[in-house]
Amino acid sequence: MSWSTFLLAEACGFTGVVSVLFCGITQAHYTYNNLSEESTKRTKQLFEVLHFLAENFIFSYMGLALFTFQNHVFSPIFIVGAFIAIFIGRALNIYPLSFLINLGRRHKVRGNFQHMMMFAGLRGAMAFALAIRDTATYARQMMFTTTLLIVFFTVWVFGGGTTPMLSWLHIRVGVDPDQDLQPCGDSFQVLQGDGTQAEGQSKTKQESAWLFRLWYTFDHNYLKPILTHSGPPLTTTLPACCGPLARCLTSPQAYECPS
Repeated sequence: MSWSTFLLAEACGFTGVVSVLFCGITQAHYTYNNLSEESTKRTKQLFEVLHFLAENFIFSYMGLALFTFQNHVFSPIFIVGAFIAIFIGRALNIYPLSFLINLGRRHKVRGNFQHMMMFAGLRGAMAFALAIRDTATYARQMMFTTTLLIVFFTVWVFGGGTTPMLSWLHIRVGVDPDQDLQPCGDSFQVLQGDGTQAEGQSKTKQESAWLFRLWYTFDHNYLKPILTHSGPPLTTTLPACCGPLARCLTSPQAYECPS
């Protein structure tokens, strides 16, 4: 499914890399509930290994590209302007959006977390993948070179300074979200679809923004019962006239799981 998503996006003239990213996000939300406990554990371990290998590959590839690419175009004005633009752009995303999110949340996104997102959020493996796709013209070569420098700077400076910055901002490190969840972690659990208890789900639903509550209700009552083994049976959420269809689309395991 992921590969077909990539091919479909490329055939339509869109970005296959981004389509695979969103396909993975969607698949993770629903596939989790279709796996057994053992499969969940082994799948998580497998993808951690694949993530490690892919990360090593992409950064090795970037290191080679920095020294082997024959048509680098270094434009100091463009490079400095790009750095300033991405910092301003990121600040205009993180702080206003965090402010808007906090308007509807009981557990606020604290200032130290906002500063940490501002500091450690810039990387660029995907930006590098997009920039290297086409380096035929002078402008695109300049864009590729600038992207490469930004990636290396953010990886070395921001990536290397992440742990000291976490300590300076008094943010705990080494926390496993599967074992040591904060009160605001309920939202994470619901989004991951890991079968949290009804009390935690109800609390999350009540404390979240109205748009999330609307989507959560639709997803929990209709999409999850169709696509996974969790969620309430469709026989309890669809009108009585849809009974035969509801019984056909509902997994037998859904009747055994608490809604």
